[in-house]
Amino acid sequence: MSEGPAGMAPDSDVYTVLLIVATIVVGAATVFLCVRSQELFGSWNPFTGA
Repeated sequence: MSEGPAGMAPDSDVYTVLLIVATIVVGAATVFLCVRSQELFGSWNPFTGA
């Protein structure tokens, strides 16, 4: 087996930061959609009246 750079630790945590940012954005979008749905349909779930 060859000894490659696979055992080296990453120099930066860019993917961890991107994952945290993406989680925050998805959470904020979910809250926004729930609030907007409440304003438009009177319920956070627009499919309750269907």
